[in-house]
Amino acid sequence: MTVVGEQTAATLTLPPAAEHVRTARLVAVTAARRLGLDEQTVDDVRLAVGEAVARAVRRLGSAGVDDDIELVLRDDSGAFVVEVSDRAPGSTPDDDEVGLALVTAVVPDAEVAGGRVVLRWPATS
Repeated sequence: MTVVGEQTAATLTLPPAAEHVRTARLVAVTAARRLGLDEQTVDDVRLAVGEAVARAVRRLGSAGVDDDIELVLRDDSGAFVVEVSDRAPGSTPDDDEVGLALVTAVVPDAEVAGGRVVLRWPATS
């Protein structure tokens, strides 16, 4: 865990394999609960992080790249932020539209740019 200014962050590096999607979900859910997010939001975190990491696994597999996925979770001054990054070149596989639609439906603020997905949920007061 790293503390920078007002942010506390944890970084997890995962091999690009489908069995590690569950690990990413469990870590994200644990962090969300520790930050006091309500159970509906925790369920949304579980779904969105699972989809984002599964997307990274597919991107790396399609590109034939055997590189790790980086998952960064942080408490960012009133928001829970999860970043999922991969280093696959090019565009995403065609089946990503459904997964990304699910992500944008349950995340109040989601950004997708190439191999980087940033998910933000406001902290519960």
